[in-house]
Amino acid sequence: MATAVPRNVSPLIRAGRWGLLVTGLAYGYSHNKTLKKREERVRQGEIDRVTQHAIHELADQKIRADQSMVDLAQAAGVDPNGAKKSEDAKKSGSSSKHH
Repeated sequence: MATAVPRNVSPLIRAGRWGLLVTGLAYGYSHNKTLKKREERVRQGEIDRVTQHAIHELADQKIRADQSMVDLAQAAGVDPNGAKKSEDAKKSGSSSKHH
C-alpha cells in the first residue's frame, strides 16, 4: 500500500492556525483570571460561613455544658445557683490576693 505524499499547506492557513491558537491561549488566560477572582470571593464567603457556624456551635456547646452542670447539681441535691455564687466569690477573692 502506498502512502500519500504530504501536501504543502498554504501560508495563509498556517498563519490562521497559529493565530487561532494564540487567540485561544489569550482567551483561556483571561478567562482563568476571571474565574479565579470569582472563586476567591466564593471561598472567602465559605470561610466566613464556616467560621460563624463554628462560633455558634461552640456557644451552643457551652450552653449545653452549663445546663448539664445544673442538671447534675440538681441530681446531687446541691443548689446550682449557690454553687455558682461561691465559685465566683472564690475566683474574685483569689485573683485579688495575687495582685
